Amino acid sequence: MNNIIVLIATTPRLSLFTEHALPSIVNQTHPPAAVVLVSDTRQLNQEEKEPLQAELKDIPLYALTNSRSPGAAGSWNTGIDFISEHFPDSYIAIIDDDDLWHPEHLSSCVVNSNSGKADVVLSGINVKINQETVTVNIPRKISVKDFLIGNPGWQGSNTFIKSELATRVGGFTDGLISGNDRDFAIRVLESGIANICHTKIATVDWICNQSPDALSAPRSKQKLRGCAQFLQLHGNKMSAEEADTYFQRAYKLFSLSKEEILSELEQIEVDND
Repeated sequence: MNNIIVLIATTPRLSLFTEHALPSIVNQTHPPAAVVLVSDTRQLNQEEKEPLQAELKDIPLYALTNSRSPGAAGSWNTGIDFISEHFPDSYIAIIDDDDLWHPEHLSSCVVNSNSGKADVVLSGINVKINQETVTVNIPRKISVKDFLIGNPGWQGSNTFIKSELATRVGGFTDGLISGNDRDFAIRVLESGIANICHTKIATVDWICNQSPDALSAPRSKQKLRGCAQFLQLHGNKMSAEEADTYFQRAYKLFSLSKEEILSELEQIEVDND
């Protein structure tokens, strides 16, 4: 039986973590072997860590500080490095600090892992805005093309992947501001070695942040940079039709025009020269 190690990246936002993700972890019918919490911007002090460990009871907590590029990708990679070293034969289960798992989430992933032969197990996701479910995404069969033009249902909080594969594909892309889930999925699929299974039920609640400073807020500067970064990484794989769909989606969801994204991409390339 592979160990399950839960991985959380946080800025830190401990109030959100203790309200949302932490109780979800504690209430799992199949408890994880350990929890790895990576703080992006600063080290957590003992007064912050002690109540978290108390809530987790017998589940060990490893509180780390991001040692890679600032941001979620660097924080996740710090955790993946730690897990690969200390728990090499394990599944990594990621949850965002403000998302929720249903109690059967981890057990469902294990049951559908083909006795541990699956490299990735994808569950469904309830997309929630203002406590209402607006969409249910249940991935069944996924391809690179799906992630070039959108996201068919692989987010951070339903990532359940063997640590060996996460390491082999290079983890997440350090410095990528947004689109980390899609970029990661593309590289896992392109590896050609991933055995992917599906639970076909929604056991994750993705809580969409509707605050004006959220990454996904309309016309967010960070989202603009993230869209341009994603295009820089994967634009050469898109057909003309797929590129059009990519730009249409960015405008529909984030009010970002094709011209703005291309201008931002040009700026990135100038900065990298």
